[in-house]
Parts: sequence; C-alpha cells; structure tokens
Amino acid sequence: MPGITSIPVGGQAANIYDITKNMALRYISEPRSIILCVIPANQDLAVSEALKIMREIDPTGQRSIGCLTKIDIMNRGDDARNILKNM
Repeated sequence: MPGITSIPVGGQAANIYDITKNMALRYISEPRSIILCVIPANQDLAVSEALKIMREIDPTGQRSIGCLTKIDIMNRGDDARNILKNM
C-alpha cells in the first residue's frame, strides 16, 4: 500500500490526503490485518502520523510491527537505540 500522501503532485486529486488515509484505514481496521508502520529515522516520532494512526487502531500493539528506515541519514547526535528500545 502507498503511504498517506499530504500534497497532491502532478495529476493527483486535490483530496489525495483523504483518499490515501481512508484507504489505509480501511485495510488496517480489519482485525485480521497486520499493521506494518514504516517510519524514517530522520523524522521526529512525536509528529509521526503513521504512528498516531497505528496506536489509535491497535492501542495494545498486538498486530503491529514498527519498521525504522533511513538510519543512515539520522540527525547527528540522535541515537537509534533509544527509538528501538521505545525510550
């Protein structure tokens, strides 16, 4: 599935945000679905919409897997171990 797109590019619909968010919600709301939440390590987790939605849909994390990407371009001084340890 695609990620949630915020800004329409090229010929995309003006409401691309609503389209992609609703599509993601439709799939992850299915109780048998496993949620793979992909978040770039160079993004502040506190503002991650994907993480927020995942926690709303699966608050206990029973069917969610987090995937941290782009560790190679993290901000200098950030430590991936703290993120991975949920600190």
